[in-house]
Amino acid sequence: MSQANKISDAVPPTLGHIIGQKRACQQLKISLDSYFNQRAMTSEELAHPHTLLIGPAGCGKSMLSALIARELGANLHEELAQNIIGPGHLQGLLMMAEPGDCVFVDELHELPPMVQTTLYRALEEGRLFLGRERKPFNLPPLTFIGATTETYALAKPLRDRFKIVLQLTHYEPAELAELVRQRATALNWPVTDEAIEGIAARGRNTPRLALRLLEAARRHQVAENGAAIGKEHLERMCQVEGYDQLGLDIAERRYLDLLREGPVRLNIIATQMSLPRKTVEKVIESELIRLGLVTKTAEGMRVLTPLGTSHLKGTSFIHDEEPFNECPKAE
Repeated sequence: MSQANKISDAVPPTLGHIIGQKRACQQLKISLDSYFNQRAMTSEELAHPHTLLIGPAGCGKSMLSALIARELGANLHEELAQNIIGPGHLQGLLMMAEPGDCVFVDELHELPPMVQTTLYRALEEGRLFLGRERKPFNLPPLTFIGATTETYALAKPLRDRFKIVLQLTHYEPAELAELVRQRATALNWPVTDEAIEGIAARGRNTPRLALRLLEAARRHQVAENGAAIGKEHLERMCQVEGYDQLGLDIAERRYLDLLREGPVRLNIIATQMSLPRKTVEKVIESELIRLGLVTKTAEGMRVLTPLGTSHLKGTSFIHDEEPFNECPKAE
């Protein structure tokens, strides 16, 4: 079995194995219990209610969609919204579903307005209208699952058609550490407590990022024939790939450095970084603001917060005994 397959097979097998997202998991458990109890009381073919997953990127929306299908014992049909360019494509996707199947569309906000209209009518009425003659086609009972990071971009009628809305959140450091330990155990990767704590500290409250760091540290451990993933492998990986002790990369550190002398406008930052304004604003800046390192003035200037200033000065605001400069060199 390839390494990629091993990693994909290490996802939690059931809802009960998920770490974090307690409120969303509780909502989902209740809805699943209700569905199975209701199905036991009727001979009719039923579908689990349509479900919308909302939350930051990298916090488990795709994983939860797969687990919903697994808990239901259903086939899962997956598609990216960017690939659905017209109503016909959406209709084809829905028509592929057998009774009881789940259909998952990621990045749902990327659906064109006309396709969103087709979708919410299909969810509401359980049927499609095909061709110029608008011939009705009855859909089998199915569960539609949508995931989005930008709820505002969904048409309100579409949002209202989802009976279950699960709001996912960023993870606490302790949850992130537990998640990293769970994944390493599932993959049979020996790892030290120090390495787990270091990965969690750099994971920026985001499972996808923490697990990426785990895999990167694992590569260094294997390359060096280490017995277990240790702090030294994590630190060497940070040196090679340019991560600091908050998990910031070179571009994010460069952004902070441009604010060292005082407030700066976004267009100046983008020019200095030789990057498009939108890339700086949507990719780099938004994350630094979320982490509490940068803020905006009423005039639109970008300013370091006390945490951002402390980070640049090399003063830790998580572990006082360790500086927040570049990762220390391995002995």
